Amino acid sequence: MDLDEMLIAPPDVVAWQLADAELLKLVPELSLRMRQLEALRVRLMHQVDQRCVAEKVGASSPGNWLAGATTMTPGQANRIVRLGRGLAEHPEVAAAFDAGETDYDQIRVIVELLNKVPEPDAPARSDDNAATDGDGDAENVFDIIGTDATRTQACARYLLYAARTEDSTTLARRAKALALLLCEDDKKKSDSENAELNEFYASPGLGGRVHLKGHLDAASGEALLTALSALSKPRPGADNRDGQTSKDQRTPAQRRADALTHIVRSYLDSGQAPTEGGERPHINVFVDADDLAATTDEHNHHGRRRGPAWMPWLGPISLDLAAQISCDADITPITMDSDGNPIDVGRTTRLIPRKLRRALNARDCGCAFPGCGRPAAWTEGHHIQHWSNGGPTNLSNLVLLCRFHHTTIHRGDWTVTISKDDGHPWFTPPPWIDPRRQPMPAHNRRNQLTFAA
Repeated sequence: MDLDEMLIAPPDVVAWQLADAELLKLVPELSLRMRQLEALRVRLMHQVDQRCVAEKVGASSPGNWLAGATTMTPGQANRIVRLGRGLAEHPEVAAAFDAGETDYDQIRVIVELLNKVPEPDAPARSDDNAATDGDGDAENVFDIIGTDATRTQACARYLLYAARTEDSTTLARRAKALALLLCEDDKKKSDSENAELNEFYASPGLGGRVHLKGHLDAASGEALLTALSALSKPRPGADNRDGQTSKDQRTPAQRRADALTHIVRSYLDSGQAPTEGGERPHINVFVDADDLAATTDEHNHHGRRRGPAWMPWLGPISLDLAAQISCDADITPITMDSDGNPIDVGRTTRLIPRKLRRALNARDCGCAFPGCGRPAAWTEGHHIQHWSNGGPTNLSNLVLLCRFHHTTIHRGDWTVTISKDDGHPWFTPPPWIDPRRQPMPAHNRRNQLTFAA
């Protein structure tokens, strides 16, 4: 069965019956046909646009009609219409698209570049054609485009040649480099380098989560991606709950979110931020001490509660989250009257002093949860017996945990104790991981104990 026969009724094709050689032959053929069909759709929509066919049937625009006639978004439909208009001015590029030599995304890159070329009718100079991005010399590129080409034709032929071996992302970078060379005498900054166009939105949602959206100029974006790169690499055991060093199961998006959170928390912890309201920026949580004690007391979950905890930006949060945040925090006691008015503010103290924190770092060497071992700078001090229930702030009641495993411990499935024998943390897994619930040593102790044995 050849491709034409398959396309008569694609659902009837029994793919698993095809031989290996047939599959390897048909997939490239189908990809070529799909490129040609996309080019045909652009040409047909250009006729709809030129003849005002969509407006005659009541649509506000060709893009609006296409979106309504298909499941496309208005943005997708309008891009097709704009591409048809652009290709009408560049027949050489349109011919390459119709022949299936380039795909839809590559053609968009090329047309967008051609729209930026200054003096489109000026003859091409040899120095215009030197934008090889390290992949060839000027003479070779000049041979590709021909000596009789205008500047626009030169750019089109050059990018069409590059598109034979490059995907749309790589081609877009080449086109950007070419645009910078062609427009180097233009004093106006390109949009990609214009910091005045930067936007960033951080909006608290109704569900209690914060929604991020924005775009940055090239320099700021490069700085952000550089900062995120090292922190968002997969880390074995980073999200495990079974105490084993397993593959990092977080998605790339989850790893980037964790990296951004780490960058923000490190900045706040540094104490170098400008003051706001007379204080260095930090997370504020307001919670009733009795509520917090009831939450962290395993034997008293039925005490009187005045309400949830609060944060200034996001409003109410669960008492469980408040308890987790309070494990390693600055504490300011505020005495309130029966109507909720403050009548006395006590002295702010650091729950885990710096000297004790350094001792914790030396003992646990990072997240102590078995199989994790994240650096100490990424961790928080966890009170095994919560301080609001009288738990002391000392080495025998503290353990370093990364944010993920701090949450895991606060859920209550795992328990942690400090051994009287060696003075180090030991973790007891839940029965659904180990029915015998055998305690496991801290991450930095596993190899030491194995070696000693």
